[in-house]
Formats: sequence, structure tokens, C-alpha cells
Amino acid sequence: MLKLVLRQVLFIILSVALLTLIKPIASAKTLEIPKPSITVSAHVGEFRLNINGKASPFASVVLTSDGIFYRSTTADGNGIWEIDDISINKGFSKFCLEHIDFRNLGSSTSCFNVSPAKEDITKRDIFLPPTIALQRSTITAGGSAIVFGYTMPNAKVTIHIKDGGTYEVTSDEHGYYEYTIKDMPAGKYELFATAVFNGKPSETPTTTITLTALTWWQMLIQWIKDVFRWFWDIITGFGLGPLWFILPLIPFLIFLIVKLWPERFTFVYDSEIYVFFHPRKKLHHAWFVGY
Repeated sequence: MLKLVLRQVLFIILSVALLTLIKPIASAKTLEIPKPSITVSAHVGEFRLNINGKASPFASVVLTSDGIFYRSTTADGNGIWEIDDISINKGFSKFCLEHIDFRNLGSSTSCFNVSPAKEDITKRDIFLPPTIALQRSTITAGGSAIVFGYTMPNAKVTIHIKDGGTYEVTSDEHGYYEYTIKDMPAGKYELFATAVFNGKPSETPTTTITLTALTWWQMLIQWIKDVFRWFWDIITGFGLGPLWFILPLIPFLIFLIVKLWPERFTFVYDSEIYVFFHPRKKLHHAWFVGY
């Protein structure tokens, strides 16, 4: 009995000693050496472009240059927006700002020429022109055109017809404006809008929208073209070309030929031969389907 107890005590001592030796080794194997933290910072371009200004409240402002997108931002509830720290190369000389109202009803684009960059370029307090859109881009000559868009609230908006007249309206408390131009003669017109807010005039947009006033016969021709285009889009849909329209006609043509010369066509059904057009059938649909 004593020997058994001594064996158990000796086994426990040896086990504890073995675990004591193994634990540092295992810890050494799982020890992770912390990696140094390195922060890499880089800028593309020699200089920086910093701009800000006003637009309609909550509008999107998109910065591009030579068709290349740089950055976009959203104006706050007061119409204030800012785009800073844009990397530009030496010689950078032009950028454009697209103003899109928060309802995505209309837009306007203004482009700016600056001296070729030899240092950082900063342009502040840019008042973007109002967005502009038409209820209908094509109207009947003598009809009315409804023009609308967004700018700063309570601003004085001037709608311009390029090489034509101007119309003035005041935006509401949300910056929305709308004006109906009446008795438009036949022709094609380029429209854009500018505004004045707290005595500061907006930039003049680079882009315009087109309004077309057609005579009744021009409207008729346009309608025929639209119908033909719609019809052609249908028959050439799904990438099948005109076959999409022609293939369903083949069964009808077969039935038509069979009806015109019934004596030349028979078919077998239940081991009995019937003429395709049974003369005793007098149903209203017998001529087409043959029963």
C-alpha cells in the first residue's frame, strides 16, 4: 500500500516538472514578434486645387477636368459646398463643375479657365448657376414651354434664350423656380439660366438645353417617325432582327395556303384521312384553323 502511494506521489512530481519544462518551450513557439507600424502617405501631382462656393441646397457638385472625374460632394442645407486638396499637375489650367439639384430634375455645367498651375490654385465663393430643365423638350409652335430648376432660396433667376429674350422669376424658400414661356414660334432654341443671390451674380453656364417648337405638319412627321422607330425596336428586339416578327407569320401563311387549295392538302389523324378543310364544319373559326 505504501509503495502504491509513493508511486502516485512520484508520478505527480514528475508530471509537474515535465509541464514546467514544456510550457516555456510552447510559449516560445507561439510568441509573436510585433510588427512595426508604418504609415505611407503619398500625393499624385505637384500642386493642390481648393475650391468652394454655393449651389442649390443639398445639390450634388461634380468636379471634372478634360472629361476626367476628380471628386464630387454634396451641398449642405444652406447650399454651401467645398472640394479641397485635389492633386493637380503643373500646367493644370481648366476644370468644370456640374451642378445637379437634389431631386435630379435638372443640371448645369460651368467650366473655368485658370492660369497654368505653377503653385496651388484656390478659388473661393463660386456661385454655381441654377439647374435647368424642361417639362417637354418638343412642343407645338405657338404653344407654351415650362422651364424649371433649383438655385439658392429667394434668388432672382433669369432664364435666357440664346440669341433671344430673357425671362425673370424668383425662386421659392427651397430654391425651386418655374416659368412658363408662352407663344413660342416654330424653331429650335438654346436655353440656360443665371441667378443673383444677395447681390452676387452666379457664373454663366457652359452648357444649354434645347427646346424645339414644331409646326403641326412637323409634329405629324415626328409622330410617324416615333411610331416607326418604336415599331422597328419591337420587331428587331432580343437580337433576333426582323425574324422575331416574321417567324410568327409562317404558321399563318401555311394555314392560308391550305385554305386556298384544300384539295391538295390532307393529314392523317386516328388512322383516318381527312381533308384539311372539312366542308361540313360551319364554325366561325373553321376557315382559319380547319375544324
